[in-house]
Amino acid sequence: MMTASSLIERGIRDLYTQGYTVFERAWSDDEVDTLRGHLVSKWEELGRPALQVNPPVEIGDGVTGPAGLTFPKLATRSPELASLFFKPFIIDTIRGALGDGMRLELVAGVLSDKTRPFFDWHVHIDGVDDEYYNYKRPYRRFSKPERVTHLLYLDDLCEDNGELLVLPRKISDPTEPPYERTLEEWPDQVEIRCPRGSVVILEQCIWHAARPMRVDGLRCFIGSYFVAEGAKMTPIADRDLVNWGGTDELFRSVVPRA
Repeated sequence: MMTASSLIERGIRDLYTQGYTVFERAWSDDEVDTLRGHLVSKWEELGRPALQVNPPVEIGDGVTGPAGLTFPKLATRSPELASLFFKPFIIDTIRGALGDGMRLELVAGVLSDKTRPFFDWHVHIDGVDDEYYNYKRPYRRFSKPERVTHLLYLDDLCEDNGELLVLPRKISDPTEPPYERTLEEWPDQVEIRCPRGSVVILEQCIWHAARPMRVDGLRCFIGSYFVAEGAKMTPIADRDLVNWGGTDELFRSVVPRA
């Protein structure tokens, strides 16, 4: 069994050499049940709206769009869950990759079902999608990680629920799309499968996609952005995080300063 320090070293190395890393079963079943139950309850309180629409529609404190039903201010609207969002050794991995001054940008809960089709290949450079740049994104080069996405899966990532696809890359590799973004298969892609309670961390330049569900039911995850000190904050950041007044010390250590 790997020690925490070994896991951290491996995670940092992975982000530099392949653009992603995976921590399996980092959350207990009880923790996953609590987080998943909270998201499902919020969906039910909204009247169980459709989980995939385009263009996006705001519903209560959520937004239904191509990715599913998203609750973009989960941390500030549900501060009682703060102690469940992150684990110390994973935060240490992110801090090791981004630097001591890294900060949290947002925590969002996402629900989808089999109505969501194949989610095209994309990146999270600058924390925004291509539409933000009118589909003329500048594809900058990087020598070190600047932003990562922390994906906590509350359901098994498997064939029935739709695997996460990634195209491994070194941090210094070109960032332009190497193939057509709507293709459902890319040469050299890696299929990520892992049990519920696992975390996948993606460096912002890695191209990734998601296959659709094959079965009935819900697919839930919690996605968080972390950004290096001095880097431009994403325009979709949860600006209320600077006023977070909770007591969880780990969460407090990553909230942005006013």
